[in-house]
Amino acid sequence: MRFGILGSLEVTVDGRPVDLPSPRLRAALALLLLNRDRPVGIPRFVDALWGEEPPRTARAQVHTAISKLRQLLPDDALHEAGEVAADGIVADGIVADGAADGGPAAGGPGERITLEPGGYRLRAAAEDVDADCFADLVAAARDLQRSGDRQAALGPLRSGLALWRGEALSAIEAPFAAASRTRLQEERRAAYELLADLELAGGNYLAVVPELTALLEEHPYWESIAERLALALSHGGRQTDALAVLRTTRDRLAQDFGLDPGPGLADLERLILRGELPRTGGGPTGAVAQAAVATATATTAAAATVLPKAPIPPTAQDPTAGAGPIPPSAATSTSPAAKDSAPAAAQPPPASGPRPAQLPAPSYGFVGRENELAALSGVRDGAGGEARVALVSGPPGVGKTSLALRWAQQHASAFQDGQLFVDLHGYDQYERESAQRVLERFLLALGVPGYQIPADQPAREDLYRSTVAGRRLLIVLDNASDDEQVRPLLPGTADGMVLVTSRGRLGGLAADTGARVIDLGMLTRREAVEALGRIVGAERVEAAPEAADALAQLCGGLPLALRISAVRLNQEPGVALAELAAELSPEEDRLAGLSIPGSSTHAVSRTLDHSYRLLGDLEARCFRLLCGFPGPALNVPAAAALLGVERGAQAQPPLRALLAAHLVERPASDRYVLHDLVRLYGRELAAEFPQEQDQALARLCDWYITAVDAAQQLLYPVAFAIPTDLRHPWTGPLPFTDRDAAVEWFGSEDDNLLALIRHGAAQGEHRVVWQLALGHAAYLLHRHQLGLLVEISELGERSALAAGLDMPAGKLANYAGIAYSMLRDLRARDAYGRAMSAALREGDELRATRIRSNLGNLHYELEQFAEAAVQQAEALAAARRLDDQQLVSALLANLALTQLELGRLEEAQELVSEAILASEKLENHEAAAVYRGQLGFVQLRRGRLDEALTLSEAALAAAERFDNPLLRGRMFDQVGQVLAALDQHERARESWQRALVLLEEIDSPEADIVRARL
Repeated sequence: MRFGILGSLEVTVDGRPVDLPSPRLRAALALLLLNRDRPVGIPRFVDALWGEEPPRTARAQVHTAISKLRQLLPDDALHEAGEVAADGIVADGIVADGAADGGPAAGGPGERITLEPGGYRLRAAAEDVDADCFADLVAAARDLQRSGDRQAALGPLRSGLALWRGEALSAIEAPFAAASRTRLQEERRAAYELLADLELAGGNYLAVVPELTALLEEHPYWESIAERLALALSHGGRQTDALAVLRTTRDRLAQDFGLDPGPGLADLERLILRGELPRTGGGPTGAVAQAAVATATATTAAAATVLPKAPIPPTAQDPTAGAGPIPPSAATSTSPAAKDSAPAAAQPPPASGPRPAQLPAPSYGFVGRENELAALSGVRDGAGGEARVALVSGPPGVGKTSLALRWAQQHASAFQDGQLFVDLHGYDQYERESAQRVLERFLLALGVPGYQIPADQPAREDLYRSTVAGRRLLIVLDNASDDEQVRPLLPGTADGMVLVTSRGRLGGLAADTGARVIDLGMLTRREAVEALGRIVGAERVEAAPEAADALAQLCGGLPLALRISAVRLNQEPGVALAELAAELSPEEDRLAGLSIPGSSTHAVSRTLDHSYRLLGDLEARCFRLLCGFPGPALNVPAAAALLGVERGAQAQPPLRALLAAHLVERPASDRYVLHDLVRLYGRELAAEFPQEQDQALARLCDWYITAVDAAQQLLYPVAFAIPTDLRHPWTGPLPFTDRDAAVEWFGSEDDNLLALIRHGAAQGEHRVVWQLALGHAAYLLHRHQLGLLVEISELGERSALAAGLDMPAGKLANYAGIAYSMLRDLRARDAYGRAMSAALREGDELRATRIRSNLGNLHYELEQFAEAAVQQAEALAAARRLDDQQLVSALLANLALTQLELGRLEEAQELVSEAILASEKLENHEAAAVYRGQLGFVQLRRGRLDEALTLSEAALAAAERFDNPLLRGRMFDQVGQVLAALDQHERARESWQRALVLLEEIDSPEADIVRARL
């Protein structure tokens, strides 16, 4: 298996590509490859994949990604093993062995991805990962160079550079990728510097010109590459080309950053101009050769700035040199960057007439946005002949104008013929600027006399395009609402640049002009606090860091909200940050607090008003309904139910319109979210349409009830079916059709289901609460999300009782008892008591038997083994009489472990062996694997260690197949006990460490037991 990250992520097996179907999988694998053969902990995974604001399910998503990667990256597995305790808890016909949310198990040394105490480790040889192979080849070249064999060093060096297929980690979108990409690019630059130094030291001057030219086109600010290219050209007899390279680089640094070049570039230009680079026929000798060697052996950091201290004479003139020098404009090929930053003499002179400078001052307190500023610079550096148009798009108040003016002021000097600016007021129905008025203003600013400006718009457009043709102008069109407001103001040539800001994405403009769309998002928490500090004073923020962080969170990273808060703090210096945060904490008061009295522009709600008023009736209704939804994100099928249509395709047009207006965002392909302040604004609007809101939410709740019922039947077909009580039966398609899709759906809808249950409980919607709770409980039990299981079970039980429904109330009480029991909380007794009373009132003997089984397990957990044996034996007899073989097998296994604790070893072995046979007869392979692990525990207690280890390893292998994290943790603990009994204490300790990692990941109380062993 081969892995590639020096370009797009690639995985091949025997030359065949392996498909990695999702961006999250690719990012997770890239992170593991960057840390090849080193463990990556879960907290680091979460930080790397999500940054400062991970979702609540981030850890579970990491485990899911690792499990899928293991399936996609097969290898010979050498499995290890562990322990099982008596947890065969029964919920609605589901035998729950305590399966829980956690990561894939650690495997043996033959597995591709293993779990260790420090985290997940990808096992691969260096030669199988192109980045590591590249590093090894460059290191080999440096060793050869140090030994004096420069010619031999060229082979591995060129082989390493040939591994690059483009930008490293391209298309990997995760917070860790940018820094890793930069590091790899720096290593590539150092390798090219070494290559150039070796070729120059050997007198092969023009051999590196094509490669260095292409590299400088890609990275036009790399001075060290420009110097080496100029040195190679000069020694190759192409001094004019060398000077053009140096001047282009110097001009670009001055125009883009206001910087002078380093001393190496300036000194080299002076030497070439004076003709002081010696041109002898011999190779580098003496001090000159030493300087070349010093450069070639420089470290990555030093190599970026070190050049030979003296000129390097050629050994022979390259035969191609007589072809004549390259024109200055082509010194770095025909790169867009080279053309835009050509030497001053090659640029057209400024046009005659006025040089407008209309840019307003940028807002104070600007922070961050490095990537967006760089993207704007990339548009300016576009290829000659291409339209240089950038569109900064984002929601109201996100700082689009601030970004545009910040960049424009920084780069104004690059537009020698001036800068034009207009606020188009595209979202204000009273102040909206017409193109005809703006054209007149621009023409006047460009020196056209008023009497020469035509009255009709087409003629004005013609005159405008003729006037700006050939001029290097920056034109900023701020706050545009649609394509038609912008199109008449676009020049006909690409001599300058146009920068547009809009709340919409203006798809027609992008399609027609090739405009680069730069989506502007919210500030991170750190940036928001920094912005606050810049306006109110860093010392004030540093004195109250928690209050500043809370205020930044309440503003949701929205720059306008942060600025309003800062202005209020400055206007009222006696108000502490904590006081303002407390004022804004209640949702009903937040929007009112985020406004400045007397200002029509500094109010979050006023800004949102402009966008809302431009929506059509359908889009406005969709927006209000989305804002009334209590969950964090909504997928398309659910949105269809909310809107009252049956198919997702019918919901897509209004959703796309809201997305284009930046009133909703789409962080994933099928999910829509709202910013907190936008949601609060929309809820104020929705309050004016209470009947519309109530009906929509009722439709959506019924859709979710239908979906959880269908998903539960796919996942747990023997479980209790929800006796659905629907006001709006759903007849459309559901977002899953098989078991795997149902699991994924449950995982993605956890937060929404919890929000609907809590909202329904607060509103007294009892039918919604108990149905959603009952449908969600089995999944939460399987994922070991015990805290949430307790909450929704108790809320659901109360709602069922309020609705007069005894049976579902008892079911939910049983789930609460299971969760409490697994948490070793004595409240399990009361919950089981309520469940048992309900079962007896209903005359449901089978359900009462299951609850009695669970009571036995509770006694076992509390080490009350005699009581446990009585309850389990009674339940087993009833299960045999009722002929529920699945329940029989679970009770056999549980009673076996209880008998083991009572010292009845032979009876324990007989019981668990019977449980294995019963499960195999039912073809319940996962249960059979669990019971084999229990048999291994019995054999451990009997002193049959070899058999105990074999059985435990088999159970661990099965736990991996069935993705059972609690069983994996227990099996590692059990293996540790067996190994300790075999006097293999070091291996036992390693197994316990792995068990501890898994059990801590799922917050299992059994982690304390393992921790005590260590």
